[in-house]
Parts: sequence; C-alpha cells; structure tokens
Amino acid sequence: MKESIQQTSSEVSIVIYDSPLPPKYLRFSKKFIRTIFIVVPVCLGAIAITLLMITFGSKVKDAPSPSLPEVMTDEEAKVLSLQSEIKTLNESNVALQNKLSSQEAPSAGGTQDEAFLSAIKRPYGMQNLMSANRISVDQFELIQNKNKTTFKFVIISTVPETKVTGHVLVFMISEMGLMAYPSEANMALDDGIKFSMGEPFSVSRLRPTNAEFVQRAVGESIKFLIYVFTREGDLLLIKETESFKTGDKS
Repeated sequence: MKESIQQTSSEVSIVIYDSPLPPKYLRFSKKFIRTIFIVVPVCLGAIAITLLMITFGSKVKDAPSPSLPEVMTDEEAKVLSLQSEIKTLNESNVALQNKLSSQEAPSAGGTQDEAFLSAIKRPYGMQNLMSANRISVDQFELIQNKNKTTFKFVIISTVPETKVTGHVLVFMISEMGLMAYPSEANMALDDGIKFSMGEPFSVSRLRPTNAEFVQRAVGESIKFLIYVFTREGDLLLIKETESFKTGDKS
C-alpha cells in the first residue's frame, strides 16, 4: 500500500520572512499551543471567577439581613387599639385621682363663666381651663326638619400635637324652654346634668358634631349653649351662639 504523502506531526512549523534576511523557521509543539490558547485562558478565567466569588461572599456576609414588613392580623390590630384605650383610661384615672386629692369641695359662688353651669352639676374638683384656649368651636349651621332640629358645628383643637378627649353638651334655648343634647340628658334637667352624660369626643385637629334635638324649634329665633369638658370633668369651653332665625312664629 502507498503511504500517505502527509503524515500527522506533533509539531507546528512557522516560517517568518524578513527580507533581505533569510527566512526563519520556528517549530512549536502542538501541546504547547493547546496550553497557550486553551488551558491558560481557562485557568485565568477560573481564578477570576474564584476571586469574584470570594469578594462578593464577603460583602454579602457583612451586609445586614433584609427586614421584612410585619403583617398585622385583624385580631392583633384590635388588641393594640384596646391597649391604647386602656392606657388612655388609666392616665385619665390617675389625673382624676390627683385632682380629687388636691382640690377642695366646690364653693356655692363660682366665677362669671361658671354661672352658665346652672343646668349642669358642677364636677367635684372641677378646674376651669377655659383660659388655656385648648379648643374652639366654629362653622355653625342650623338645619330644621319637620320633626327635629339639627345644630352642626366643628370642634377645633388649638394644640394638634396633643389629642383632646372629653364630653360635649349642647342646649337649645327657644320659647319652649331648654332642651339638651344628647337627648338622654333631658331626663336630668331638673336635678342637674352630669358632664359625663355629654357626647364623648376625641379631637386632634377638627371634629364635626351634629347635635340633634327631637323636636322642631318653636318661635322666631333660637340660640344654643355649648359646653365642653375634659374626660376628667374640667371645663374647657362655654360658647353661647348668636340667635338663629327659625322663620316659625308661634
């Protein structure tokens, strides 16, 4: 059999022509070439990847663990709300106890502002805090229906950073006499209304109030008296409105 003209060689020859100098012959082993073009890049790549992993791993280790938002159930929200209310009640009880232990019994006289309290039982140890101007009332509106009268107004807190809580009582004065809101307070008009019979309220900025009287006002005009007490029974505000024309002549 004839032998192949070209035989497989383990070397690669490179001829470099550099005229006028004679050509140069360079011979390289195929293993060497494989090492240069395959093995070396693979090794360099592996080293680079290893260094990157080490650097990234150290950063991840030092980074703070992410905090996931807490999901609150309805029951947990109710518990927190009740705890907040209990805390408020406890603070009110402590304030009331301190006041009762430090105040003397009320005198029969009273200041000019407190003269308006003739229809209300003066709370024991009541302090007159009207000069502090913690709240005010505004935006008066009278609405008359066939069987009831509604007096709307807004309680405004002058200290929005502190929540004010307490009770509000409203009296309607007309030719029929005196009517109280809330309606349950009318039963105590003869004996004197307790401040705690007023509508409970809590205000940080604005708090609308709708005082409903279960009867249409009779007469040409009516006016209203607004009393605001703290939860402990201290007097925050007394406001007498101007007369409203009813357009209903008796």
